[in-house]
Amino acid sequence: MVFDEIVNRRLSLLLLWLTIAVASVFLFVLEPGEPAFLPGCPFRALTGFSCPGCGTTRGLHQLLHGNLAAAFQLNPFLILALPFLLYALLSYTNTVLRGKPIRRNTLPAKYIWALFGFVLFFWVFRNTPFYPFVS
Repeated sequence: MVFDEIVNRRLSLLLLWLTIAVASVFLFVLEPGEPAFLPGCPFRALTGFSCPGCGTTRGLHQLLHGNLAAAFQLNPFLILALPFLLYALLSYTNTVLRGKPIRRNTLPAKYIWALFGFVLFFWVFRNTPFYPFVS
């Protein structure tokens, strides 16, 4: 691997981790439902329905404060997806720091389609009056 490419990947990784740190501090300090400068969900504003990501910001805020149950109630999909996202982030970090080439996606298409189907199912289900989406 060329030296410049390694440096660029490490700088990109540093920027990624710095962004996560700043966003985490921001979400820890500020209540996402309170300040007017945080944008709302455009899908919800247009339709009145929740999208799969609705509640993610408020859920992350609750998670940073140690309120797992409140985070789950705001967006269960976030809590279920977070371990996989953290694994991907740590795996990518390890690969970049060791200077290894980034592996291509080896996940079979059927699993990607299953995930897509689960997201669609979650999108529909979260707009029904069933637990945990009952207000």
